[in-house]
Amino acid sequence: MTKIYFGCDEIPRHWQQYFELCNAIELDLRRFDNPPKKETLNKWRVESPKGFAFVLHADPRVSEGLVQAASSGADEPPSQLVDGWEKTLDDAHGLAARAVLIKTPVAFAPGESSRQALEMFAQNLGDQFSRPIIWEAAGSWETGPTRDWAADHGVTYAYDPFLAFRDEIGLTHGDGAFILSERAGLRRQFDRYDIRGLIDAVQSYNRAFFLLRGRFQWKYAEHFGDLLDYN
Repeated sequence: MTKIYFGCDEIPRHWQQYFELCNAIELDLRRFDNPPKKETLNKWRVESPKGFAFVLHADPRVSEGLVQAASSGADEPPSQLVDGWEKTLDDAHGLAARAVLIKTPVAFAPGESSRQALEMFAQNLGDQFSRPIIWEAAGSWETGPTRDWAADHGVTYAYDPFLAFRDEIGLTHGDGAFILSERAGLRRQFDRYDIRGLIDAVQSYNRAFFLLRGRFQWKYAEHFGDLLDYN
C-alpha cells in the first residue's frame, strides 16, 4: 500500500495546528532568521506525530558543490559539497527526516557534466542517507528521461505531475516526489477531483511525497487530508 506524504513549504507559527493539517513539511532551515539549533530540531521531532515526515532542504553548499563539480569536471566531490552534505545529514538526524531535498539552480544545466556530477554525488555520498534523496532541478530538464535516469542512481526526481499527464508521461514505481503549485490558465487552483486523481495515480509507488506550494497550498492540504481521512 502506498504511503502518501503531503505537506506545505511555509514555516508554521503553531506546530500543533500544522500537525493536524499535514503529515509532512518541506523545511528550509535558511528561512529562519536564526537557524534552529540541534536541540530545537530534536524538540520538533519529539513533538511531531508518529509517522510525520520532515522533508529537509539540503544545506546550500550541496547544490553549490554540484554546480562546481559540473563546471570543473571533478572526479571526486569538492570539499564544499562534502561539508554541505555532512551538515545536511547532521540536521536530518536531529529531525529524523524522512527525505532530503536538493534543489539545483539553472546553472546546473542539462548535459553530461551535470549528470556526471550528480552521479558522483550519489556514488560517493548518497548512500550515507538511507531514505529518499529528492532532487528538484531548475531549467529545462526533460521530465521522463531525467526521472528515470535519476532513479537508476538512487535519486528521486521531483516534478509537476499534471504537466507529466499533459505530456503523456506515465508514472512509475518506487519512490515518487511531486510538486503542486498552480495550473496554467483561468482555473488556476486544483480542486478535490484533481487531488483524488493524483492519489489514485500514485498507487504503484511505495512512497509518494507531495510538496504543496503557492497561494493554494493550504486548500490542497485540506483536500489531501479529507480524501486520505487524515486525522
